[in-house]
Amino acid sequence: MDEELTALGFTKVVYNADTGKTVLLLRNWTVTGIDNPGVEQSIDKTVVVHVTK
Repeated sequence: MDEELTALGFTKVVYNADTGKTVLLLRNWTVTGIDNPGVEQSIDKTVVVHVTK
């Protein structure tokens, strides 16, 4: 997910873990959703990606 968002030009990506833990290694987590999917937004806005272990 991180590579795809970076390739699209997004630089502000926040990973929100359902456990409340800090996401250190994204490869250890599974993406469960993203805020406002399918909505066009400026690349300077923060993208919130929801993850679970």
